[in-house]
Formats: sequence, structure tokens, C-alpha cells
Amino acid sequence: MIARLAWIPCLLTCGFATAADISQADLLRRMIDLERLTRPPTGGENRLLFSSYDRRQTEIRDNRYVHWDADNDRGQFLGEQDGWNVIATIDGPGALWRFWVDEPAGRIRIVLDDEPIIDADFVGLFDGGIAPFGPPFSYFVADGRGANLHYPIGFSRSCRVLSRGFSGEYQLDASRFADGVTVERFTPEMTGPVREVFDKVVAAFRDGLTDRDVLAGRSTSTVAAKEDLKTNEKFSESFEGGGVIRALYVSLTDRVAPREMYAMHNCIIRMWWDGHDTPDVELPLASFFGSGFDRNPYNSLVAGTDRWLDMPGVFAGESYFMYCLFPMPFRNGARIEIENRNQRKIGLMLYMRIDRESPPEQSLRFRARFRKEDPCKTFDYPMLEATGPGRIVGCVLNIDTPRDEWWASGDHKVWIDDDAFPSLLGTSTPGYFGNAKPLQELSGPLSGASLVNTPGKNSLYRWHIADAIDFHTRVRFTLENWQPNAKNDVFYNSIVYWYGPAEHQDTTERLTEADLAIHGLRIPNSIEVEDAVRTPEWGNVLRQKYAGGVELSGGRAASITATDTPVTIAISSPFAGRARLSVRVHPRRSFGTIRVTRPDGALIGEARYARDAKGIYALGELNVVKGENLVQVTCSRPTILDCWILEPIR
Repeated sequence: MIARLAWIPCLLTCGFATAADISQADLLRRMIDLERLTRPPTGGENRLLFSSYDRRQTEIRDNRYVHWDADNDRGQFLGEQDGWNVIATIDGPGALWRFWVDEPAGRIRIVLDDEPIIDADFVGLFDGGIAPFGPPFSYFVADGRGANLHYPIGFSRSCRVLSRGFSGEYQLDASRFADGVTVERFTPEMTGPVREVFDKVVAAFRDGLTDRDVLAGRSTSTVAAKEDLKTNEKFSESFEGGGVIRALYVSLTDRVAPREMYAMHNCIIRMWWDGHDTPDVELPLASFFGSGFDRNPYNSLVAGTDRWLDMPGVFAGESYFMYCLFPMPFRNGARIEIENRNQRKIGLMLYMRIDRESPPEQSLRFRARFRKEDPCKTFDYPMLEATGPGRIVGCVLNIDTPRDEWWASGDHKVWIDDDAFPSLLGTSTPGYFGNAKPLQELSGPLSGASLVNTPGKNSLYRWHIADAIDFHTRVRFTLENWQPNAKNDVFYNSIVYWYGPAEHQDTTERLTEADLAIHGLRIPNSIEVEDAVRTPEWGNVLRQKYAGGVELSGGRAASITATDTPVTIAISSPFAGRARLSVRVHPRRSFGTIRVTRPDGALIGEARYARDAKGIYALGELNVVKGENLVQVTCSRPTILDCWILEPIR
């Protein structure tokens, strides 16, 4: 057989005698329909998640779950049918929205309304081998790993998803619609209306939503304000009556990037709707736009940090904006405020497109909240608890880990309304955020990672647009803090975006100064260099604020200006024995070569500059005593040495 996939031809019963309540074009349109998010959830529609979570988690003894932290999340299925493993089964009308698989293998079969529609190599769902599931709807995050498919697959009576020859990890997001709703069944062939919407969604996923998409022909007013904010200064814009903020942008107006680390994190954005006393939105500025710790360059469907707007009268740097396109309705006034908590002045521009037509009375209100736990010691780290009606539409997770070990095995859990067991239970952090192990930097339309470091800081995002998590009375959203050997040393902070009732019922605590605190760079087994140089006139100490936005271990580094001359440096070892030595340098400064020897001239190792090394270079092995160990360092060019990394060899 030459082809590795097969479409199963439909019988004549595939057609509908009458038009469906929900067409294939409707399902595609929902993938970019932001206005729908502001409306209360539809009765009878339920969000579903099928995943390979460890089934032992459901076991109850003495009124408690005895294997709540079980983590064997591979090869778990609902059952077996005619030699196939059952991934999902839905009776009634509905749609599949998203499929994530760690490493697809074997075959996949999708049966809709009792008709086999897809029978193919599993990998074909993700590599473009099955139309219309090519880019930008499907992709791999890494080579053969982290497979994502974002595409609506509708059905009117039933759905079965089966696999054979696959034993990995998966998550399949779906919705079950109300009884009696008819849904046009998925087919790869496209009529004119479906093709038109398909092309529009493709353009939005690839290039972002345009003003035409966001404004949809509505008459809007433009608000723009520029301010140079001193420390603790604020500027704000207020509006009376009703309206909807359709697009919100912020750019940096300083002609040079701020020298202060985390400058965009140390600004706070707040939003009040309808005269509320406490903010509906309050979080660090960069975090509001989906970027953890600072302004990491990325773009996605509804938020990002690097969008160019053609605006007259501004210099080039000002035209690159952070942006949020979630609609923000209000009926009795709104206020937007930005506060500078940095130790230096910062220049910002706020730019908004506002629809001044009052939204419907039942419109939900946009909310976003920041939470932090440092270090995170709670197993089910609480992301959000809120009352309904409403829907969760997005999430950002920011992690700072001080070690190389994998930290991201935790499952996400969502309890909807009165469910006692999680209504949605995932498998791993990369699974929820559409990534892979190890994490990869990615700017996807609906999920990605704007920052990845091991060890160090990581920032991931996920948007729920077609697959928004609807709730009617209440919702609880957690993420497992699953660490090897029960280590509790990882910094967590998170932002959840949701729509809720107009009445302010959020009980999240206000943002504090402590919430803004961020660890400096934490590298396992690091030993500082700058205070241990024994040779005179070697150079100088480089402080963090002059490091060009790069984190330094201990907030300082040794700037070696003596070239082609041995410089003696003491390495203070906390142990005695055989050790492996590496060096971290400023990752954005080239250095030529670094030669490290013992005092007798015996070579320990040599490092040559490589752009993809991320600043860490292995040198070699040596015997050390507990306490000072002298080495000689010769640099061919001026070099910034940040720290040694001394690992015991056991």
C-alpha cells in the first residue's frame, strides 16, 4: 500500500436533509470568534477532556483519593474495541477541538456518527499528511515530539477516537452540545462558505487577527496617551457610560531599552469596570500580555509582545507594541491605570480601540489575576477559583527552577460547577501548554513558550477560544506541582484570564510588593568569580544593571579585560574529590577562547565561543580540595565570566 493514510468514503447518508444548527463553517468561525466569549455560556454544552491520566487517581479509600499523585500518564485508555484502544467516546452532538500527543505512533481511527471518517497513520494528523490538517493547524514542537492539532471536527450523533500501536501520552479537548442540536459532520471536502471561513482562520493563525477581524465593521474611537512615569507614578484613562475595549496596546517610548531588569514586570496594569472598588484586572504589565518575568518577544492569536503598528509621528521602537485583543465590555464606566514600580523613569504609550456602543446587559466582564507561590509547596497549585456564570479563556504559567531536573510532570485539573472529581484532568504541563519534553520556545497561535531555560526562568501560555472552559455556578482550576524526590524549590506564578458576571465576586487578594519580587539567576553548583580574582589589574566587576538585560548569577560578574595574560582565580569548593568544571559567560558577548589551567600549567579545559551555547561551556575534570582551589584563566579577548559550575563526580 503506497499511501500511509486513508479517507473512508461516506455513504449517501452523510448528507443532511435539512441545514444543521451548527455548520462546519460555524465551528471553524468559532476558532477566532472573540465576541462569543463575552456571552454567558450556553445551557446544555459541556466541555470534555480525554487524556491518558493515570487511572489510579480515581481510587477512593476511606473517603479520600489514595493515589492522587499517581503519574503513570502513558498508554492509558478508556478500553479496547476490536483490537483498537479507545481514546474517546462521545454520545450525542459535539465537536473535537484540540489533539495533543507526546510522540504519535501507529494508527488513528476517527468514527463520526457511526461512519469511519479517518483511518490513517497517527503522525498524519500532525505533519500535514491529512488534509486539511496541515500548518498552521497542526505542527510538531520538536522533532517527532509535541504534536498539536487545532481543528474542529464536528458530529451530530456520536464520536469514537481509536488508536492502534500507540502507547504514549495524549490530551483530546472536545465539547458535547445540547441534545437535539444538529451538527454538520466533518468532511475534508469544502464548500464555498466553508472554504471562505477556512482561509480566514488560516490567515489569522499565521499572521494574527487584523483590525477588520477584531473590529468587525464597528465604529470605534481611538485613545492614545504617552507618559514618562517616574518611580511610583501612575497614569490612567477613564470612560463614562458603556462600551467595549476591542484592542489594547502598550509600547515602550524610551529610545533605549530599560537598563533595569524586569522593567515591564515592575509596572502594574489595573482595570476597573462599572465603578467597582477593587480592580477586575491587576497584574504585572508584561504578564498581562502573556509574557512572564519581562517582555519576551512572541506573538499569538489574542496577545503578544512584538506587534508592529503603522502609527504616524512615532519613532521606530515605539511602533512595536504589546497587545491584548480580548474584548472588554463595560456598561457603567471603565478605568485603565498603569503604575511604574521601577527605580528608574520609564516611558510608555497606551493605545486603545474602543467601541462606544453599550454591550448587552447580560455581557460578561473580562478579568485577569496574578498569583504567586515561592517556592511552590502546594501539590495542587491553585490557579483560579471563581463563581459563574463564566468561562476560562486563557492561562500563563511562569516558572523559575534552580536545577536541571524535569519539573513539568504535573497534571492540570478543572472542577466545573458541582463535579466532585475533576471535570477536566490532563497529563502533564507540556501537554496542557502544547509543548514537549524538554520545553521548546514557540510562538503558536493558541499555545507556546515565550521563554525557556534549564535551569532558570520559563514562561508558557495557552488560549481557550473555541474550547473555552464554560461554567455556570463555580470553577476551580489547579496545576500539579509534581517534583522529583518531593523537592519544593520551584518558583511558580500564574495568570488566568476569564469572563465572569458583571457583579464583582472575585476574592483574589490584591497584588503586593512581595508579589513582584523575582529571584536572580539560580544555577545549581554555581560558584561566583568576581570576588575571587587574585591577579591585580585584571578588569572590573560588572553589575547587573549594566548587563544589557541578561541575568547574572549573584547579580554580578567579572569583566576580564587582561587578554592573553594568565589571571589567577580561586574556586571555593564546598566538597573534596573529583569534580566536573564548567564556566558561564555573558551569553550575548562573544569572547574568542578561554583557557583554564592548574597553577602548574596543566590544562583543565578550553572553551571556544559558540552562539548556540547559551553561555555555559564545559571545561573538564579536576581534583579539588574543600576550600580554595587556584586556577589560571587566559582569555584571548575581553570576556565576562559570570560563575563557575562545579559538579561532584560520584
